[in-house]
Amino acid sequence: MIVCKFGGSSLASAEQIKRATAIMLDNPDRRIMVVSAPGKRKDVIPDQKITDLLLDLIQHQESIGGGQKERDVFVQRIVEIATGLELTPEVAQSLSFELDQAIAKLDPNEPSSRADVLAMGEIASAKLVTRYLTAIGVQARYVDPREAGLLLSYRNGVTDILPETYDNLAPLALEEAIIVFPGFFGRTKEGDTITFSRGGSDISGAVLAAAVNASLYENWTDRDSVQAVNPELVKDAVALDEMSYREMRELAYIGFSIIHPEALEPVIRKNIPLRIANTDAPHLPGTRIVAERTHIDRILTGIAASDHFCSINLRRILINQEIGILAKILTIFSELGINVHHVPTGIDSVSVIVKEAYFPLEQELILRHRLAAELELTQVTVVRQMSIVMLVGEGMRDTTGVMARASAALAKEKISIEVAMLDYFEISMLFMMRQYEKLRAVSVLYNEFFLRVKDEDPFE
Repeated sequence: MIVCKFGGSSLASAEQIKRATAIMLDNPDRRIMVVSAPGKRKDVIPDQKITDLLLDLIQHQESIGGGQKERDVFVQRIVEIATGLELTPEVAQSLSFELDQAIAKLDPNEPSSRADVLAMGEIASAKLVTRYLTAIGVQARYVDPREAGLLLSYRNGVTDILPETYDNLAPLALEEAIIVFPGFFGRTKEGDTITFSRGGSDISGAVLAAAVNASLYENWTDRDSVQAVNPELVKDAVALDEMSYREMRELAYIGFSIIHPEALEPVIRKNIPLRIANTDAPHLPGTRIVAERTHIDRILTGIAASDHFCSINLRRILINQEIGILAKILTIFSELGINVHHVPTGIDSVSVIVKEAYFPLEQELILRHRLAAELELTQVTVVRQMSIVMLVGEGMRDTTGVMARASAALAKEKISIEVAMLDYFEISMLFMMRQYEKLRAVSVLYNEFFLRVKDEDPFE
């Protein structure tokens, strides 16, 4: 059994929905279809994702009692899609009524009421797809995640999947009809609607794949494949035909946006391969993400980069000789609610890397006071507007001199490295630098490891 997730670009119009359903019907093993809300249309400029439209609706409704414009645009989009699919007007009317009911229950003090409105994008996609499949003679069934038992909880700013979810969803494997399942949301044990973060339909698809023990999880998007570098950073970067779970998780952590980073955990547990493919070019092989690579033809698989990091640098003679010093430092950060990403150390210094978004200036003042008072530090410095550039590749494990090669390439271009770290398992390498150097650094490293002549690269 294959579980397929289709992103917003794959469902943005009636024509795109026809392409997506044709892909489902092309392989009888494709039995479960997870859908996102309709995305931006390529031929409409400017255009808006349905989820963004619903967010605007909620904001206007709660602030000024408005939202009618956004509501009308939503209904218009649904009518256009339904008409293009040659469905009866009742389909769009029913969805409009459902949205109006959700809007009427909006309450700023009830987060679940907002989630009910936000979920309407995915619900609309799923019900339109189901009705279209039925209309063309295909047995299909809409399944609401809340009724099916996709149970979630919200804790410390993260939506967690409850373990019983997998048993609840497992019977879907026995269905004869194609299951059409809206992504992005589920419910709490109390029955309240709750959503994942943006891009959460990827997680819904992965959860379903794990629950039904799928042989493959396909993620259909608007890209031919995963590229070695984000296309926004390097144009026409090398396309990847295969990568490992480990590589994808490392890259996703630092900004690879091809798939939600939390979507990998459910399929990793069940050792289910993942395929990234293009809805508009289904004949292309795409990129496979697997537990173990079948071949390694390059030192690096990809380069990821992310902005807005902050380095808090602590100094005291022989600080690293004190037993338990890291525990004391991290306890202070924990008590202040500051999430720590990396902790490079020296004999007289400890640096703590955090995201700037979670470290406002008021928090910095409190942290400085506590560090000085409790740890007797001689110096505390804070450097903001830092970027992380990460090199990832299974090929690094069998190659000497990768750190030297990367450092030399950056030094040649006079790019100053503030922090350098190598993963113990030798599949990732991290460089931290001033934010204004990021784009140049990515370009330099890409040229060094992906564009150098073949006889200089042991894997070519």
